Amino acid sequence: MHNDDIVEIYIAADAPEAHFLRNMLVDAGIDAQVLGGTVSCSLGLPAGLEAAPSVLVHKADEARAREILTNWEKQHRLPHRENEPRPAWKCPTCNELVDEEYELCWNCQTPRVPY
Repeated sequence: MHNDDIVEIYIAADAPEAHFLRNMLVDAGIDAQVLGGTVSCSLGLPAGLEAAPSVLVHKADEARAREILTNWEKQHRLPHRENEPRPAWKCPTCNELVDEEYELCWNCQTPRVPY
């Protein structure tokens, strides 16, 4: 990616979330990168300190990438009651039954909810 051709489209809560979202965009055919994450001690900060990582894409893919991430946020950021159990679910790819607390199929890694 050339610096003049990229835009920041998302600031993630942490490095795992940023890389998950990057992978989701790549799966959708969008070239994406993560900038940030763990800060190195060479910056004079404590080793392992987390910085807010950003997800970057080409300007040409910005609208589509933002739409994908907006839809993901709508599905995953909705409030829910803590004591409300989620039912077990059947993987659409391999038909395995997956316990309710898991978002990925234990057998084939297919997400519970499609991107």
